[in-house]
Amino acid sequence: MGIREQLNHLFQSQSSRDRDRRMETQEQTRANSSAEEVSQREDRRLAGMSAEDRAWEQASLQRHRAAQDQLAP
Repeated sequence: MGIREQLNHLFQSQSSRDRDRRMETQEQTRANSSAEEVSQREDRRLAGMSAEDRAWEQASLQRHRAAQDQLAP
């Protein structure tokens, strides 16, 4: 391989690494955005509940966890 081909290969490799890095960053940003959306939606849902509804949901979640713990080996 001549020097020109080696340089082209080197720059193409750097370019592909840069592209991969950008794609990973975009994927992480999308994941963070999705997680933030879910969190905000959950906050709005809880804000719209009465204290009684929140207490009922907490009790329900505790019952569910207890049932899952009993099923686990």
